[in-house]
Amino acid sequence: MYPRLNPIATLLALSFAPAAFAVDKLAALDPVLVTATRQEMRASELLADVSVIDREEIERTGQGTITELLARQPGIQTASNGGPGTSTNFYIRGARPDQTKVLIDGIPINSVDLSGSPLRFVPLADVERIEILRGPAATLYGADAVGGVIQIFTKRGEPGLRANGFVGYGTQNTAQVSAGLSGGNEQWRFRLDGNHQSSDSISARRNASNKDADRDPYRNTGGGASLSFLPAKGHEIGLSYRRNEGKTYYDSSTGTSSFDSRVLFESEQWQVFTKNRILDNWNSKLHYGEAVDYQNNFYSGAPANGDYLRTQNKQLGWQNDVKLPLGSALISLERQDQSVTPRTSFAADSEVTINSVVAGWMANYDIHRWQITGRHDDHSQFGAADTYALAYGLQLAKQWRAHVSYGTAFKAPSLYQLFDQYSGNPLLQAEKAKNQEAALIWDSGSQTVSATYYQNRIENLIDYSFTTFKYQNVSRAQLEGLTLAYQARFEDWSIGASADFLDAKNEDTGKKLGRRAGQKATLWVSRRIGAFDVGGEFMAVDKRFNSNTETGLMDAYTLTNLTGRYAITKELAIEGRINNVFDKQYETALGYGTFGRNAFIGLRYSPK
Repeated sequence: MYPRLNPIATLLALSFAPAAFAVDKLAALDPVLVTATRQEMRASELLADVSVIDREEIERTGQGTITELLARQPGIQTASNGGPGTSTNFYIRGARPDQTKVLIDGIPINSVDLSGSPLRFVPLADVERIEILRGPAATLYGADAVGGVIQIFTKRGEPGLRANGFVGYGTQNTAQVSAGLSGGNEQWRFRLDGNHQSSDSISARRNASNKDADRDPYRNTGGGASLSFLPAKGHEIGLSYRRNEGKTYYDSSTGTSSFDSRVLFESEQWQVFTKNRILDNWNSKLHYGEAVDYQNNFYSGAPANGDYLRTQNKQLGWQNDVKLPLGSALISLERQDQSVTPRTSFAADSEVTINSVVAGWMANYDIHRWQITGRHDDHSQFGAADTYALAYGLQLAKQWRAHVSYGTAFKAPSLYQLFDQYSGNPLLQAEKAKNQEAALIWDSGSQTVSATYYQNRIENLIDYSFTTFKYQNVSRAQLEGLTLAYQARFEDWSIGASADFLDAKNEDTGKKLGRRAGQKATLWVSRRIGAFDVGGEFMAVDKRFNSNTETGLMDAYTLTNLTGRYAITKELAIEGRINNVFDKQYETALGYGTFGRNAFIGLRYSPK
């Protein structure tokens, strides 16, 4: 079972009781999301545990990276091997980082070499909103979606002509510059943007006595463009392209020998699509996209030209949404090709192909709502795999609703786990998961309170074996937990809080899985006072082990951040932020450094 409540978490959970505020104007707490069903639906209509971070929240919080932004979300824990750009992992409901599907505008960008999420290279300047789906979603997104889905939606053009820009500077010579231009009319839409980030950062190693306790700087420069044509109502043809490149430095976390290294990275994504309303009740989308991730590692013992790895994801899909007399149906045909051009440790180029069929039905009748989804995957390495998901929701009263769900998922081994010439094992079997969850939600329109219980059991768990020195299917895992969340928006106030209780363990050994805290709590409050916006954030994370063998215990920690914004005009504002106000020392990965107290201030031009 999940751990018992500690005093901090108990107080936070008690604060979820509906507040007795006088509300003059109700703000929207019911956004439209796509990721949970692959169709546009209001959050209140979904039978899933979801969050959305819109552009307004991104600017209000003043966070510098996606990692910082996701760390405060319910059900997510993070671990980084140093400052920005270093290896960073996201754990949704305790699932391994590679068990979370990561998408940019629908195109998968998951890493194959377990070096960390590619999201660490995505600048927030590119992002319009982020949608988070907690819980298995293999029926919708195939392999990798065992723990959940994180999808980034980039900015797009809108009618009219708008320019925007931002410039900021902070601690550790951290600098950000971005600019964009968008426009269009009834038929044409376009957007152009560019950005640059740099920081002298901190030492990736935490202990200053280590040989590599120097600063490990980070640079990231990129831009993108999108163009769409709307020839008639219900029809759109579009294309988009994004590219980022830069470098980051990193160190070994332990040891006395020098391991001061750097990584040169390039990432690009592009896609073309056509959306068509074939009939009044039939919408179709045909798309093709590619995501390429290139990393070249330079370290002691590496070849003179570096130890490179190029990963490419190609996806072709045809999705059809059909309105029925009762509800709507989803039918999708997909093909995904993933390939890796080897670094030194890969024996040869490696690739896999997955052909898929997805079918789903969603409907509601009176106070009842349901969703049924099935998927068939034909994997070139593992053959056929079938997954399904069932969900049922009930409107208990005007402000109360509940839902339950059950679903299966599978996770194919990565190309690195299969084909790395030192640790790869082509005999690996796919991981299989079964998840059940139940949620209760109170929603008044201005406030939302939710409690979600889940249990996810994973078989054929893949882990590195120190006996064979290769990846093996070694055990089973159970991820069981409870997430409490509260959110409110009033005329001048925005409030959010969450508490997570997680028991993530190896069922065969009984040991807790590494880098997953049993308890995590967050609280944030912001208020608008005339032209000023002021806010604060608090996060508490319980102690946790660094490894799956319960070694390397990391202490619990708390962080407090402050934010502020002053609107000079409707379009121009000064933004500021102080992170880790009390200069706490903490670790998210054993032996790796984290920022102490740091500040950032910026000037934003953003016409509404």
